[in-house]
Amino acid sequence: MNPDIIFYLPTPPELPAHWQAAHPDAITQLVTLNGNHWRKIVTIMAKICCLEHDINANKGIDWKQIRDQLFNESHNQQTNKHINTPSRLHCQLRIVNSKVEHHDEIAFSPESWHILCGKEAQLRMGVVDQQYYTSLDEKQKIQHQQTVLLTPYLDYRQYSNALIELTRQQIALAK
Repeated sequence: MNPDIIFYLPTPPELPAHWQAAHPDAITQLVTLNGNHWRKIVTIMAKICCLEHDINANKGIDWKQIRDQLFNESHNQQTNKHINTPSRLHCQLRIVNSKVEHHDEIAFSPESWHILCGKEAQLRMGVVDQQYYTSLDEKQKIQHQQTVLLTPYLDYRQYSNALIELTRQQIALAK
């Protein structure tokens, strides 16, 4: 199954030995090893993936449940049990370690949203000319072209709740 959203980041987290994204404690393990920085990253990802109308209802219980199971499908293939999480988009995380050669040949699948997080990831993906992108906000912090979004890095100092909501609205418009 294709993910609904693919987040592209420039730097990978440290992962424990034998770590599996689909493990029920995968996010806890990731945050424990990498600290607050990665907790913030997966929190922003979860808020973007949450399909609930008001993500702050009930003190954010919906996005928090999504965060804790961020890389799991709604059905755990290992245990064959249904995972009860709020309505959400399924995501993947891709690390762009170095500059992609032949960037003019990169084709982003229209079946998924592609969120290039931060200038470094955008440069590594070969996005240097933003003239074909349309800004979603006055300060041009989020740009889009079809299913590709150029966004700030996933950190609250750069990617505020207002920008998270703007991202969610853009994705909802295309549904």
